[in-house]
Amino acid sequence: MDLQPLTDSTRRLVRTVDALDEPLLAAPSLLPGWSRSHVVAHLTLNAEAMAGAADGVRGSTPRPLYASRESRDADIEELAHVTCTELRQRFLASTSRLADALAGLPDETLVAEVEWYPGGPLRAVAQFPEIRRAEVEVHHADLATGEYDATSWPGDFRAWLIDSRARTLSPETGAEPFTVYAGDLDRTWSVAGGGESDPVVTGSSADLAWWLSGRGDASGLASDDPLPRIAGW
Repeated sequence: MDLQPLTDSTRRLVRTVDALDEPLLAAPSLLPGWSRSHVVAHLTLNAEAMAGAADGVRGSTPRPLYASRESRDADIEELAHVTCTELRQRFLASTSRLADALAGLPDETLVAEVEWYPGGPLRAVAQFPEIRRAEVEVHHADLATGEYDATSWPGDFRAWLIDSRARTLSPETGAEPFTVYAGDLDRTWSVAGGGESDPVVTGSSADLAWWLSGRGDASGLASDDPLPRIAGW
């Protein structure tokens, strides 16, 4: 299990969070209704939940990451209102705890699957690093500090995010079939079963990944038809 990409992404995020004082943390993020404190609180609790799930698997007692969606949301709201110092310290501790938990997993545990919520979707422990990296990279941009956005994402992550969304979106989720072409990567993806007769959306991998994540106004993208619907995020 390669942890280096997650380690690098986390280090960049830690530097950003370390520079946020009380007023900056209280300012709005790009996520509706969430301050930057809410984003940091979410990232903190997500790292703690993943570490707890990893520890459970190592101890042969798998457990969901979160007790419920409602408890997750309530915990985020509570943590978002602690002091700046307390939030930053707990965030940093959570990243260290997760790194240690993932590094200590025996190879035979990586095939184990855990629920995100009781009765919810299952994810293999081997997927934890890439899932966590997505949380780190996307929400780093959501902090809207002016110093980190989708153009700051490493090229391999942009490709991974487009690929992930291309595989996830489908007519069943409300997405319309289309194709995307990232000029800087010279790569094409079929989305929701898109084929030759469906719209082609072109742009940079950063702009495409940002749009496919359900963010932004699709600026920087071009389509030979009206921009397709990507409901389902």
